[in-house]
Order: sequence, then structure tokens, then C-alpha cells
Amino acid sequence: MHRSDDSRAGRAHQLPKAVDVLIVGAGPHGLAMASRMLLGEEALKDCTNTYREVKDVKAHLSTTRKASTQTFAVVDAGGVWMQRWKHQFKALDIEYLRSNDGMHPDAFASSTLAVWATMNERDDFLTLSNLPADFHGNFKAPSTELMLEFCSELVKLGSLEDHLWQAHAESLEPCQSGVKVTVSTAEGEEPILAKRVVVARGPTWCRQWPSFHKALDAAARAQVQHAWDLFDDSERVERISGHGVIVGGGLTSAHLSVQLAKKGKIDLLIRRDRRVKQYDVDLPWMVTSPDGRRVLRQKFEQSSVEERIATNRSVRDGGSISPELNSMLSELEAEGFVEVREFTEIVSAAWDGCWTLTLNTDEVITADYLICATGTHIDISADPLLSKLQSIHPLRLAGGLPVLTEELQWGELPIHLMGNLAALELGPDAVNMSGALRGAYRISRALPRKRSKKKASAQRW
Repeated sequence: MHRSDDSRAGRAHQLPKAVDVLIVGAGPHGLAMASRMLLGEEALKDCTNTYREVKDVKAHLSTTRKASTQTFAVVDAGGVWMQRWKHQFKALDIEYLRSNDGMHPDAFASSTLAVWATMNERDDFLTLSNLPADFHGNFKAPSTELMLEFCSELVKLGSLEDHLWQAHAESLEPCQSGVKVTVSTAEGEEPILAKRVVVARGPTWCRQWPSFHKALDAAARAQVQHAWDLFDDSERVERISGHGVIVGGGLTSAHLSVQLAKKGKIDLLIRRDRRVKQYDVDLPWMVTSPDGRRVLRQKFEQSSVEERIATNRSVRDGGSISPELNSMLSELEAEGFVEVREFTEIVSAAWDGCWTLTLNTDEVITADYLICATGTHIDISADPLLSKLQSIHPLRLAGGLPVLTEELQWGELPIHLMGNLAALELGPDAVNMSGALRGAYRISRALPRKRSKKKASAQRW
């Protein structure tokens, strides 16, 4: 057996030898791609006109679908749909998403999550109250529990467990009939021949560290923690206690500060001023009015590569904290549990049973633990899965990112990229759920169209 999921215990699930499309990654982007492939002609024809009648959405949510495993397969190192999201939500004790309920992996309609919540008498949404009065958009953010249960329902309705294998993609080798993908399993390495490959894995393969990290000795490197490592072992957060120092100015650092302040004082170090905004992209990119995000995306797609890089950087503008989380952080500051130090960086660090940290303010502080919530560094030429491909079939790189086709394709090779790897095509929200939906749509235009077999579910609403 290749699956660790208990739902497959005692049942053979052989890794396929050949598939039409192989999706690498079972997170939100992989699920968005699988949803679009499963729905085929029933999926939204574009990502701008996303409205559908409620009755049609209800019918969609009462229908089971099944596609041949020959059509598409998904490999994921964890072997479980949405596993990293689950771990992240647990590790950071995240109750509500930052994005609204129109952003989810289902390719049928933007309202699917909201309709499903109503059908199931769920009202665990957070009404966003810090948006401008003239904002045209969605004001409701779903709970993490609601989102995960909705995604589980999508997996169930689409029989998507039948398409998922626990395996780690090691290499991509273009060949005459498509791409030979070498994957590693508990039994060793095996090849899968795919006519097309969609790389939809998350951005966690290369941790980004502050500059002081390079000078750490072996003992200190063994003790410093990166936030992404906590998501691989969510129980690890529960074992952390004492006086902590957390580095980073984004949502993850703020969540960790709130979570760990219960077990000791936290010094939160931010290398610039604290940025507070509702979304991790500028608000105009979330506006649904005629002069909102659609116009911005059109301008983005018509601009040069250099202009796109500049837009991505300015719109995302590094880490930021949502108003709701900032309120929690401010309360802890007032109570003396958290000290937020803006324009502060670590110059040097040493470990000798505890941390001794010299700051750029010339202050020296000590701490029991040190966590860097400083995101990831993206560079295709160093990517363990894609670097060899880049050396043999080089693409133009800009800021470490590949210049892809409109269908997010690696030149003429049958390989497509999703998420932040496709940011030069998709824009500043490429890594977000909205980017997952548009990425899946773009890629689907290059795939052969097939209809899935569907039948009415035994459960009617």
C-alpha cells in the first residue's frame, strides 16, 4: 500500500504506471486543478463571471462524480488532501481564514461554499468590519473548520481519494510520449508516465532566513526554528514554552505570538513598521466592481515582465497582519505579554543553553527559543524538482521565477506550474485561492476536454 490514510486501510491502491495528467500536490491548488478536471465542461468557462443560480449550485452539491484514474492522478508526500493546511491551522490556532467565502477550490461557482454552508445550517463566518464603506466585494470570512469540511465534501463528491497516492515527486524527465515522473514511496522509487504534469505543490521547499542565520554555528542552527517546520509537526508548538523571540512581520508571526504568549513573554521583531491590512494583497485587487481587480489584471497581463515583477512586489508589499489579529496582538501588548519591536533586526545570535541576541538597536536580549517566520525563497534554478529541468530546457528567469506561457506551461513541454511559481503570469495573488482557481482555468485550456461520469447523490438537499 502507498497510502497512509486510514480510509484506505486494508485496500490495495497501486500506483498508476501511466496517466493523462499527473498533479503534484494535494493542497488547495492541487484540489482546484482536480476539481476543474473532474467537472470538465461543467466548470466555469472563465474566472470573471462566476455567478450561478442557487438551484444549480445545490444540484451540483448533490451530485457525485467519478473520473477514470487513467484521466488524472495526484501524488503528495503526505498522501492526504489539504494536510498542510490542517497542520498549519492547528499549529497556529487559526480560527478564521483571511480570505472570503468566494475563494475556495471548487470550479463550479464562487458561491459554492456559501450555499453549502446554508444547506448544512452553518454560520461560522467572520464578518469583516474593517473594510471601506464603498468596498464592492465579499465581507464574510469562513472558519477554518468550515473550509476544511467543505473541501472534504468536494473530495467525497468527486471520489478524489481514488486519485490520490502518497508519493514524493523526485524528478521530471520529458520524453516522446510526455513526461517521465520519478516518485519515491515507502517501497522505493517508481516511474509514472504522464502525458502532462501540473506542479501544484506549496512554496515550503526552501525556507527564507534572516541574514544572521548564515553566521550561526552548528549548535545554533540545530536550535533555531523556522515556522514552516512547525507545520510539519503541529504538536511541536505545544512543546514550546518560556521567553521567546519571533522574527517576522506577517500573519504567521502574529499568530505564533498570540498562540505562544500564553506560555511566556514574546518579543516580536519586525524589520520595518507594522503593516495592518485586511488582505495580503492591496484592497483594489479584491474589489469586484467594474474598475476593480479585473481591470488591474488586464493591465498586469499587458505589461512587461519587469513591470509585472514590480507590481507583484508592490501589491504584496511583504508581510502584513489582518485588523482582527492585530487587535488580539494589541491586547497582549497592553497586558505586557508581547512586545512588538518595529524596525528591529538580529545582528548576531549565539546559543549556549539559551539564546543571546544582539539587535541592530545595540540592545542584547536573551530568550529560550527563537522562531523565524520569514517565509520562503523562490528560485527555480535551485528548486529540487525543477532545477534539472531548467538546466536542460532553460526558460527565461526573472527574480527567480520562470516566464511561462499563458497556459502556465514550461515553453513547449507538457509541464504546467501553479501557485507562486506562476506569479509572473497570474499576478500578486498567484499563491492565494483566487490564484489557484485562475491557474487551474488557464491550464485546463491546454488539456483535452472530457466529461466525467456523474450520478445523483443518495443524499438530496
